[in-house]
Amino acid sequence: MNKIKVLIADDNVLAAKRLFDKLIEYEYFSVSTARDGIETIEKINNEKPDVVLLDIIMPKLDGVGVLEYAQTSLDDGKPIFIVFSAVSQENYVTRVMNLGASYYILKPFDEAIIATRILQLFSDLKKAKYFKSDKINMDIKVKNPHDDELKVLATKYMRESGLKAHMTGYSYIRDIIVTAFDTYCKTGAMPKGIYRTIADKNKVSVQKVERAIRNCFESVKDSTAEAKLTNSQAICQLIEKIRINN
Repeated sequence: MNKIKVLIADDNVLAAKRLFDKLIEYEYFSVSTARDGIETIEKINNEKPDVVLLDIIMPKLDGVGVLEYAQTSLDDGKPIFIVFSAVSQENYVTRVMNLGASYYILKPFDEAIIATRILQLFSDLKKAKYFKSDKINMDIKVKNPHDDELKVLATKYMRESGLKAHMTGYSYIRDIIVTAFDTYCKTGAMPKGIYRTIADKNKVSVQKVERAIRNCFESVKDSTAEAKLTNSQAICQLIEKIRINN
C-alpha cells in the first residue's frame, strides 16, 4: 500500500509533535515536518507530499506566502493544503481558500480530526490509488453526513443543549446546521446569506428568523453560555459538536 505523504508545516514544536504523533498512529500516513515557510517550500519540491498541514503564522515566510508560491509555481501534483490558524475573520478565510487551500480549521483543534479530514479530502478528490482496492479497515470513522443524518445529529445536540423543540426558532436552527455544515467544515465560517436562505425557504423575513433563533437560545434554562453568544456563534458551536463527535 502506498502511504499518504503528509508534511506538517508549523513552527510550534510542541503542536507539531502532537500532530505528528497522532498521524503516525495510522499505518497509511508517512509524516515529515517543517518549521518555517522556506523549509516548507523546499520540502514540497523535494519530497512531493500529498498533503501539507499548513500553519498560517510562521517565520521567514508565512502560510499565505506558501500558498501563493504553490498557486503560481506548481502546476501538476499540487499537494492538498489543510490550513490551520487562530484567525477566523471571513475575509481572511476567503483569501486562503482562494489561494488553493482545501480546508481551514481553527486552533485549537483535536488532532484526530485532521486525520479524518485528510481521508475525506482524498475521497472527495477521488485519489483512491492510495488505498487498496478492497479498502483499508480504518481505525477512524470517515463520514460526510447526508441531510437526513445531519438532521438527526442536529436534533440530538440541540436537545442536549436544552433547546425547546416547540419553538419556531428550533426548526430554523436545525435548517441552518444542515445547510451550513459543509461550508463551515471547509472554511470555519458560516456561508454568506444563510439567514436569507432560511427566510426565503420559510417565506418569512430575515428579521423574523433571527429573532426566533435568538428567542430559542435565550429560552434555555439557567441562561447557559449559548444564550450569551450571537446566533451564529451558538449555531457554530452546535456544528462543531457534530463535526468533532461524529
